[in-house]
Amino acid sequence: MFASELGTPVDPRNILRTAQIAAQKAGMSDIGVHTLRQSAVVAWLESGIHIKAVADLVGHSGIAVTGDICGHTSDATTRSAIVGLSDALGL
Repeated sequence: MFASELGTPVDPRNILRTAQIAAQKAGMSDIGVHTLRQSAVVAWLESGIHIKAVADLVGHSGIAVTGDICGHTSDATTRSAIVGLSDALGL
């Protein structure tokens, strides 16, 4: 999933170290590469990227895995869905 400037795979320990340093600077703890992966999935879904494309990007076997594991949404996204339905119904 991550490549170096030369296009070779990045050592996972380097990615973890970088994520932990960034999290510490942000005043956060217990942040790992999996947290970054899940955050990317949620961001893609909330920005309107089709769930199949997201599932393919992260290597999930299907959209059910993506939706069940990473498909939680923010309050703003939920609110937007409710407003969209209200608008469609003319409410």
